[in-house]
Order: sequence, then C-alpha cells, then structure tokens
Amino acid sequence: MQLNRRNLLKIATMSGAVLALGGRFAQAQGGQTLRVGLSTYPPHLRPWVNVGYSGHLLCSLINRTLINYDEQGQLVGELAESWDNETPETWRFTLRESHFHDGSPVTAQDVEWTFQQIQADGSGAYMFDALRPVTGFEVIDERNFRLTTDEPLATLPALMTFPFLSILKAGSTDAEDQGIGAGPYRIAYAEKGVSIELEPNEHYFKPGLPTLAGITITPYVDESARVAALNAGDVDMIDYVPWSAMAAIEADPALALHKVDAGAFMYLSFNGGGVFADPRLRQAVAFGLRRDEFVKSIFFGFGAEMTGLPRAAGSPYRHDDQAAFWGYDPERAKALLKEAGHENGLTVSLLSTSQYSMHRDTAVLVQAQLAEIGITVNLTMPDWATRVNLGNQGAGDFAVQGIGLDNLDPDAVTTLVDPSLSPTYLRSRNFEVEGLGEALAQGRSEMDEAKRVDIYRRADQMVLEATTFCGLCYRATGFAAKASVQDLAMLPDQLSPFSSVLFDKLKLG
Repeated sequence: MQLNRRNLLKIATMSGAVLALGGRFAQAQGGQTLRVGLSTYPPHLRPWVNVGYSGHLLCSLINRTLINYDEQGQLVGELAESWDNETPETWRFTLRESHFHDGSPVTAQDVEWTFQQIQADGSGAYMFDALRPVTGFEVIDERNFRLTTDEPLATLPALMTFPFLSILKAGSTDAEDQGIGAGPYRIAYAEKGVSIELEPNEHYFKPGLPTLAGITITPYVDESARVAALNAGDVDMIDYVPWSAMAAIEADPALALHKVDAGAFMYLSFNGGGVFADPRLRQAVAFGLRRDEFVKSIFFGFGAEMTGLPRAAGSPYRHDDQAAFWGYDPERAKALLKEAGHENGLTVSLLSTSQYSMHRDTAVLVQAQLAEIGITVNLTMPDWATRVNLGNQGAGDFAVQGIGLDNLDPDAVTTLVDPSLSPTYLRSRNFEVEGLGEALAQGRSEMDEAKRVDIYRRADQMVLEATTFCGLCYRATGFAAKASVQDLAMLPDQLSPFSSVLFDKLKLG
C-alpha cells in the first residue's frame, strides 16, 4: 500500500492530475483535519534544500532532525536520544527507538547515508558548507554512531537542529524526491500548486502524537486572500501573517495571534569599496537612525528595535550594554561625519528592492532619516532577482537586508557580521576588522561555555564598534489560527519562523 500511494503521489505531482485520494485518508482516520493556508506552495519536495519558511513548514511535519529546540530555546533530542563530546574532535550520538513512515527503524546507517547525500559534490543542500568540518562518520551499531570533525567544533549540536538536515531512510529518494521521513505526518496526496494532504504517521516515536486525523495545506500567495480565508473559516490556520492584519486578528475573539516580536530582522550591510571603508561613516549611519519608526511605520508596531546584535533574551551571550549599543544619537552621528572629513555632507547609494514592501519602505525611511544628519541617499530598487545579482556583484555603498537565524548558537551570526568571508549579497564586504575572524574561529572551537561567553562578548564588541553590521529592527513572526486550534507553541526569538517543528502537538478543540 505504501509503495502504491507513493507512486500515485509522484504521478500526481509531476502531471498535475487531480486524484481524490487524500480526503479518504482523513475520513478513514476519523477525528478532525486541520486546514492550513500556506503563504506559497513549496517550489519542490526535494529534501535538504532550503526553499524558505513555507517549505520548512511542510518539511517539519513529515521529517525529523537529530536534535531540536524546545520552547525555552534549549537543545532537546529528536531522533537522537543523547550526544556527547568524547574528545575535542569527536561526538558520539545514540539514536532513540524510532521508525520511518514505512515502519522500518531509524538506524545509524540511515544517518550516515543522509550525511553522504548532503556532503556530495553538487548536492545543492543548504547544509553542504556547514557540514564541511565533519570529516568522519563511524557506525558503531544500529543506534550509535560517531562524528569526527577536522578541529574542535562546539557548534555541532546546534547545526543538527537545522530544519533542512532531516534524516531520511537510506536510498528512499531514488523512488521519489521527498524520500521517506520519520515525522508526525506523511504525504497522502499532492497536486503541485494546489494542495497537499497529510495523514498521521502511526509509527511516530512520540507517544500519543499526532492527535489530528490529517492536515490539508492550501497555498494562498496573496496575503489578503490568506487572511480572508481565515476570517471566512475556509482554513483553520495561516502562516506568515501580514503585519497589517495582526491588530485585527488579535482583537477578534474567534481568532488567536501567535507571534514573537523578536523574530527575523532588518539590517544594513556596507560595501567597504567606497566611502564606507571608513568605520566612522558606518557608525554615523548606525547612530543616525530612529529605529522605533521602522517598527511602527513598516511593521505596524509588531516588532522591536534592534540596537545590537541578534542575541536571544535570556541567553548568556546577550549583554545589556551591547544590546543597546546603537541608540539614536544624531549629534554623535554628525560629529563622526565631521571627523571623517564630511562636515558638509555625504552622498551614498543604497541598494534595496521594490518587489517587497518591507525592503522598499525600509530603504525610503533610511533615506529620510539620514538626510537629517547630512547624508544624501540615492536609492536603487530593482526587482528581487536583480537586487540579489547586483548585491553579489558588490553594487551600492550599502544595502537593506532581511533575514533570520538558523539556530541560537552564538556562532550563527558569523555569516552576517564577518566581512572577511567570501562575498555575498547578505553581508558587508571589502574591509576587515583586525582580530574578528580569529575571535569567531576561537569561539567555534571552544567547548567551555564560560570561555565562549567571554570570546563572543569580545567579538561582538568588535562588530559593534566597527559596525560591520547595522541592525534596524526585528519584525514579528506570526501564525494566526481559529481559537479552536490548541497547543500552538512558538520557538523563542529568532527561531520563531521555524516554530512548525512543534506542530506535532497541534489539536482542534
């Protein structure tokens, strides 16, 4: 039965044929089916490739990683029951007793095969670079394996949480793109661009879960249509709630808004190939911005000011003085301009995009605010694809950016704050900060947390003073649901866009 259903799924996905298959699964189970309005249909169902938050929502329902985060931001075992740093370069993992959708056990050999697929040249896997330090994989027995790294790697457990590092049954992607996972649900039916139906995985390793009879996912690309579908009762839950609709949803007693204000964030990156080679000018920009206006005018008050680096509240790596480093100080900004030889003003170009309103409006607000301190900003705002290409080519003096973090390890910000890394549109380029790269590398290899806290405090101070990264504001991450949807939990802070890893607990009241 499993093989036939997978073949039918493959045919339906490829041809677009309409099969009346999924509805019967939900009816056969009895109970209630959750209807989800998704912001977009995933571009494809291939594993290990980051296709955005919508793709992650589906991935987290059908697959599981070795390790996960809980609601408090603590690492907890998923398919891995335990892990231990045996030596500075070796980690031993023990798998819990768990099974894939077809009932076969999850083994160390399956984990090894998954790593091999991700690490293969040309895999296209998002974690390809992140797993480069893993140089050895030893199968000890069915439920135990050992990973060897080329140097001490304190970040390894956090890397295992990434949503697109799902463990699949060995060889299962030969039959169909998505393979066979071990998540709480499995795909019963999919019509590309139209809908996806999920049925419970009776082999799921968490007792009593999932409780739903099934999940039906329907894409609503237009955000107004997505909200309207929720209000009309056509769906029970939506993702990527538009900020313009959050207040109305929050005020509706029939609905519930589940949000985290310090979610993904907006920031500026700098091109050191021009005037921003001078750190005083980067600092002038940072001190010349009223961040509360970004939260209020662009995100309708649903967000938070970002006056430091993205460090989660309550984390030992977050320090109050550093978190409030970039307060609004126009006089200091003007003094820095004068000190850098631009007392009579400065003209720069800002790269953004007209395609997404939050990027467009952020650029316009940056332009207006910096004009007040004597910086004239010329805007370049093409479509998104052109913007990315221009950014990768190094166009513009500085650029508007928006992103979230993959995990809560302090090293997660490295790819955004170290301009000495290979050029990409997402971070500053063409300048270096003496000692920063070395400090960040030291932090990755230090196993003692107290020492890591000191190392990253020092590295963060380098970033703040050199302004290799200029935070603007956090934007709230939200899911909206009917009041009858129960046990919808959110991951903390920057992890909140990935909260669907907790949706195995969802139920309808």
